[in-house]
Amino acid sequence: MATVDRIEGAGAVLWQSIEGGDVQIAIIHRPRYDDWSLPKGGVDAGESHIQAAFREVLEETGVKAIFGPEIGTVDYEVNGVTKEVRYWLAEAHEFNAATPNPEEVDAIEWVSISTAIEKLSNSDDREIVRMAGEFGFGSTPLILLRHAKALKRDLWDGDDGDRPLEHVGQIQAAKIPAIYAPYAIEKIYSSDAIRCVQTIEVMAAEYGITPIYSSEISEFGFEKDSEKALDYALSVMLSDKSSVMCSHNPVLPKLVKKLIGKKNFKRLSAELKPGDSFVMHHRAGEVIAVDWTPAPKVEKSK
Repeated sequence: MATVDRIEGAGAVLWQSIEGGDVQIAIIHRPRYDDWSLPKGGVDAGESHIQAAFREVLEETGVKAIFGPEIGTVDYEVNGVTKEVRYWLAEAHEFNAATPNPEEVDAIEWVSISTAIEKLSNSDDREIVRMAGEFGFGSTPLILLRHAKALKRDLWDGDDGDRPLEHVGQIQAAKIPAIYAPYAIEKIYSSDAIRCVQTIEVMAAEYGITPIYSSEISEFGFEKDSEKALDYALSVMLSDKSSVMCSHNPVLPKLVKKLIGKKNFKRLSAELKPGDSFVMHHRAGEVIAVDWTPAPKVEKSK
């Protein structure tokens, strides 16, 4: 029997704005442990962490949330095994979207940040709420997505803009919509290169969004006039809509530098492989956090 060396978990600080501009936090009572907790749970096979957090919030509170930045990670021991739980900010959007199992959650309370810190049973949960309060609430995501895995250049005889996704890339593209659903995407922008078009077409269909294609954020367009591409990306961010922008590896790092200005973020050290993305969270035109999202996992054929 294989041993488990780490348990993966995910959760959220679920919040809502109330009259006067104050914020309330959702805490749940778990009868099994007789404690007050933040909504969280294990990551199922095939899920990303944010998908798991989105699902757990829905199952344990009945609220469909719109996710913001990842704000912290907690590690602790469970029967000698390390459990790592990652937390996001999540704004309440649709109430009564599901019915929590009363054997798992028998009470939900919306309380102030200070009351949540007093009432939460676990010190790690209290610290996550403190971090959320210091970070602040409300932001808009711009997802800078590298296209899924494409056919290698040396295997393609046609124009590079027409180079399609290979089989693994097609599988990645089919899985992408579920990963970014927690962000409630409103707009999709894409390079007009076929590998980018194919990367976002399933997402666009599932979200019911008509994509906007632009040569300005293609490799060719960027080489021709990089300033146009940079201005295009900045205008997308300033539109203040939850957006995806699918482009290419030579282009995306430069777009990131344009958007963050003189700031630096730890996540930017990650290399964007096909299907990876930077999720840039901005508020009032300023990037306040950057998350890195890996490409969807694709099982190797036997």
